[in-house]
Amino acid sequence: MVDFTNKHLAIIEDFLAESIKQSNLLSEEDIDAKEIVFQISEEVRLKQFRWADNIICVPNVVRIVLLETKANKVEELEMLFTSPAFTKTLTDYLESNKFHLVLPIRTEVELVSKGSSRLMYSAGRCVLTLDWHLPEEAENFNVVIDDVKKKVLEVQQRKSQIPLIGRLTSLNADVYQNNYFITKEITYIGRLRVVRDSKTGEFLRRNDFVFAQLEDAEAIGNSVSRQQAKIEFRDNSFVLIDQGSANATIIERRMHGAPVTAIVTGTPGAPLEDGDIIILGSARLRFNIVENIDKNVFVLQQSQDLLAKKLERGVPKKTFKISAIYLPEEIKDELNK
Repeated sequence: MVDFTNKHLAIIEDFLAESIKQSNLLSEEDIDAKEIVFQISEEVRLKQFRWADNIICVPNVVRIVLLETKANKVEELEMLFTSPAFTKTLTDYLESNKFHLVLPIRTEVELVSKGSSRLMYSAGRCVLTLDWHLPEEAENFNVVIDDVKKKVLEVQQRKSQIPLIGRLTSLNADVYQNNYFITKEITYIGRLRVVRDSKTGEFLRRNDFVFAQLEDAEAIGNSVSRQQAKIEFRDNSFVLIDQGSANATIIERRMHGAPVTAIVTGTPGAPLEDGDIIILGSARLRFNIVENIDKNVFVLQQSQDLLAKKLERGVPKKTFKISAIYLPEEIKDELNK
């Protein structure tokens, strides 16, 4: 039985209901706030997994299942379910009930056909499920589970596909996962997770390092294009390639003690060096080459990190807090200056 008087569930319901009222694109035919709250409660009840020391965990992927005929609403739903009002309150709800997350909450919007059993009783409205990530939903760690015994067997570091490991750290913009490790040959960078053609709904690409799209027109992440850039690993080095961005892709590198900038153009791109600053519109990232993946990167999203606190006065109120409290030492030193 769902306790609709639970303060965290009540906050989520109010937030969703108000967001639907304010939206020009979403309606109650697309999403029912009370249904979503019921689905959250049921998913948590049914998907409890025991981990080491009798810790009870639930899956970290919030999957929003949507009719493919409503592909034009994917971005709006992604914004809604990645907002701190939702993710932080959901995390608080889990913690208040003594449940844990192996990895931070993340949102995926999945399109399905009209005949899908997953939307059988939804009357065309979207449905929320809690899942473990799929292989194509890149994570630096794999969670190995026994779905029959409802156990988390192991958390494995995913093997890198390339001989070097790169790391991207957002310095001033809101991203879905900060301190992102580059472990494969192509890493896509852009605004919003899944990019689809706005007219046809055709899948175009899936961004790996993702900037949040916010309602605030002044939000830094909004200056990043949906298909801003990509980083390729070739000839034993990382190469940054602009992909027709609206506000340019720039590399800033210190030479002889002074910063020097260069605009990235053309298919060949430009090689990256350890410590380079990547400028995408107004957003700034630091690129580093690291020896290994630090598991301390993965912490719960409600944590407030040093970077968020340092930037708080210059960040719009509607902007997300950056999710990881872990920061590399060189970044901490820079922020403490």
